[in-house]
Amino acid sequence: MIQKRSYLVAAIAAILHLLPQTSAANNSDRPNILFIIADDQSPFDLKTYDPNSSLETPTINRLSAEGMTFDAAHHMGSFSGAVCMPSRHMVMTGRTLWHLPKRADRKTKKVKGLSDDTPAPNNTKLNTLDATKYSMAAIFNNAGYDTMRTCKNGNSYEAANAQFTVRQDSTKRGGTEETGSAWHGKRVLEYLDTREASNDQDPFLIYFGFSHPHDTRDGTPELLRKYGATNHTDPNTLPRLNPETPAPALQTNYLPAHPFHHGQPGLRDEEKVSGVWKNRDEATIRNELGRQYACSENIDIQIDSVLKKLEAMGELDNTYIIYTADHGMAIGRHGLQGKQNLYEHTWRVPFIIKGTGIEAGALLETFTYSTFCPLSATSPASRNPKQSKESVSSPYSTEIRKLYAMSFSAPTAAARNPVCVP
Repeated sequence: MIQKRSYLVAAIAAILHLLPQTSAANNSDRPNILFIIADDQSPFDLKTYDPNSSLETPTINRLSAEGMTFDAAHHMGSFSGAVCMPSRHMVMTGRTLWHLPKRADRKTKKVKGLSDDTPAPNNTKLNTLDATKYSMAAIFNNAGYDTMRTCKNGNSYEAANAQFTVRQDSTKRGGTEETGSAWHGKRVLEYLDTREASNDQDPFLIYFGFSHPHDTRDGTPELLRKYGATNHTDPNTLPRLNPETPAPALQTNYLPAHPFHHGQPGLRDEEKVSGVWKNRDEATIRNELGRQYACSENIDIQIDSVLKKLEAMGELDNTYIIYTADHGMAIGRHGLQGKQNLYEHTWRVPFIIKGTGIEAGALLETFTYSTFCPLSATSPASRNPKQSKESVSSPYSTEIRKLYAMSFSAPTAAARNPVCVP
């Protein structure tokens, strides 16, 4: 049972001020970081956020029960239909949507004959070079951590991704061990095997990313059967539901069509996803939910394997585990299919953290903005220009902001207060 608490904190950095911070010289005392990120997963898919969900993720449920769950974690929006791109840039740099590195910086330097080491003109704190220098892996590398990454290819911040000392990226959205989520899991297990064989005592940061449950949601045969779904591929027919193994029920906010123009209805996610296309009938949406859940449970299985390996190595108790996603997803909610909207099922993300000193079963009803650097006594320096955790809330403050704004591309914007329906 999750205990609801309304702490006045912004994020992990604010939560963990009470934790001891050790020096970089004492590696054996420094905690490891396992950062897990799914691709296209609404928090309401998980029982942690929706007890009525039929998705079974015992490992993620256990992380929530033994750790802390953020009940109002959001991404900040997007300036394109590829919502994951700015989201993952924000993850890698800790910057807001409006402070992300601009592609124009490098072009401007070239035109003016400036070297890459020179800050971009009139943009000295926001240039690409600065963002890379203070990106996730760069900070942990400088702090003496070993850094490893596995994730999908593309739609991310390549300059920051390249800072990981070990990198095994590939897009894996198939229904077999070699073509699906198990591939990412095996890369992490191999990395841990190598560390164990070499008796590596350095603390580590592992960026454990998955390509699923992003479409095409080709689940494994056994998990598809469990959720009554098929990898439907024929745009001229509707999937057949199996009455003996029912597909997941429609969400309470399901609609056969969105009731008004919502900004960019003709985008790929709304019309061209294999298995759905423009269909919003019950059979199509329930089948696609079954595929989503099959892929999500497979992610849970891979996480469990990695946690068991860490436990066998004696590293689990010294590892902070963060679980999240780049953004949510609609799949029938409000008559939508994709991620290019500002509803809670898409704007919100799952966010769970477990580790030493974190209150088990706590639920934070607050917004999440800051960093997990204090966990490991690393310093992100000034990589967040004009922004700090205190600008949102602080363990020393008595108030948090009452309203938050975000946007999707040019035509759509939203504001949210702490009381909001999904």
